[in-house]
Amino acid sequence: MFFIKLEPNDDIFDSLTEAIAENSIQTGFFTAIGALNTAILGYYLVDQKKYKTITLEGNYEIVSCSGNVSLKDGAPMIHAHLVVADQKGCVFGGHLLVGNKISITGEIFLVEAKKPLIRTLDTQFKIALVNLN
Repeated sequence: MFFIKLEPNDDIFDSLTEAIAENSIQTGFFTAIGALNTAILGYYLVDQKKYKTITLEGNYEIVSCSGNVSLKDGAPMIHAHLVVADQKGCVFGGHLLVGNKISITGEIFLVEAKKPLIRTLDTQFKIALVNLN
C-alpha cells in the first residue's frame, strides 16, 4: 500500500499517474479525501458515446473519491469517480478527470493488486471496459 500526500495546486489525476509510474503499478485500487478549489467531473453520455465535462470553481470538500488502476493496451489506466460537496452540503459527482486542483491538502491510499486487470474496447459503448476472460 502507498500513501500519497497532495499539496495545494496538485492535480489528483496527475499525482496518481505519477505515483503509479514511479512504483510500476499495473493493477490496484485507491481512495482519496481532501479539499479542492477546482473540480472537473465527467459524465458519460451513453447515447453520444462521449464524456460531458462539468467544471466547478470554488471551495469543495472531497466526500468520496475511489477508483482502480487497470491495463489498457498494455499501459496503466485510471478509472475513478469523484463526489464533492460545497459549503451548503450540496454534492456533485462524476468521473475523475484531469484538472482537480487541491486547495489545502489531499490524502490518497493506493493499494497494488497482484493479478493484472485488463480493459478492452467495448464496441457497443465505445469505451474500454474490464474484461475478465
